[in-house]
Amino acid sequence: MSATPGPGALRRYPRRRRVVGDLRFWRDVPLPGLDRRSDLYVWLPPGYDRNSSRRYPVIYLHDGANLFDRKTAFIGVTWSADRALMSLHEKGIDVIAVGVPCSTDRRIEEYSPYHQVGIGGGDADAYVAFLTEHLKAWVDAALRTRPEREHTLTAGSSMGAVVSMHAWVRRPDVFGGVGAFSPAFWVPGEPHLRDIEAALHAPHAPTRFYVDVGGHEEPDNPTAQAAYVQDSERVVGALRAARAPVRYVYDSAAFHTESAWAERLPSALAWLLSGYAVQRPGAQARGERGLGARLRRLTGSLQRLSRRGQMPR
Repeated sequence: MSATPGPGALRRYPRRRRVVGDLRFWRDVPLPGLDRRSDLYVWLPPGYDRNSSRRYPVIYLHDGANLFDRKTAFIGVTWSADRALMSLHEKGIDVIAVGVPCSTDRRIEEYSPYHQVGIGGGDADAYVAFLTEHLKAWVDAALRTRPEREHTLTAGSSMGAVVSMHAWVRRPDVFGGVGAFSPAFWVPGEPHLRDIEAALHAPHAPTRFYVDVGGHEEPDNPTAQAAYVQDSERVVGALRAARAPVRYVYDSAAFHTESAWAERLPSALAWLLSGYAVQRPGAQARGERGLGARLRRLTGSLQRLSRRGQMPR
């Protein structure tokens, strides 16, 4: 399938909305294969316009209306993604972030790969096709991206985490990193979990994963709360068995809410973008080994002085 023509020039997001940094958007775009229209948000790193040669990795984020602006966000609470991205920039880590708002009435359908009676779902393949065959082509054509899979990531929360994992299962050739915040794996259920495990057992290019879950995802429903944790840890176990780079966070105090994901977002992005690639210390390790030897010699000297009653005061 060939990509549809791009949605035109990016507009500046209204400054009065007080989003930090350079947020732009495509207005009221038809989304091929999804039978709906939506704004699409693009956050650009500081200095993007001044440095005409630098290219950037891209992360595709779901539930995009909840990322930046309180006026568009569910119950007025955002991920504070603009602040997280600016914080990363100040640490020397830059990324273009693309936010795709969810469907107002078919979110479960678009984000879940399997239909469950009484819950819905089953159209995630169409959503992934939109991301990989249309949106990515638009973004790569309009912006100075690093289009290779190792520089293309996707992340989301709850059902957004489910579709992030499904996007990698279906298109491991496109996505080199996945962030899954409070994944609601119980919605698509066992078939989805088996898909992830099968994809991890199959030959695939190196991919890094971030998974987290809170201790109060469903505080009034012990069965659902247990499912959030057990399913997340099952996936993490499969990632470990596959020797995939993975960071797992269990936050016992966290609820299933944007404010919790906002708190975890900066460190998650830092790990997905650079922390996974930290090399074994070289000279530092040798220095620490030398320090350890000196400490052992010092400890031996202090023990001898103690036996002689000559410990310094």
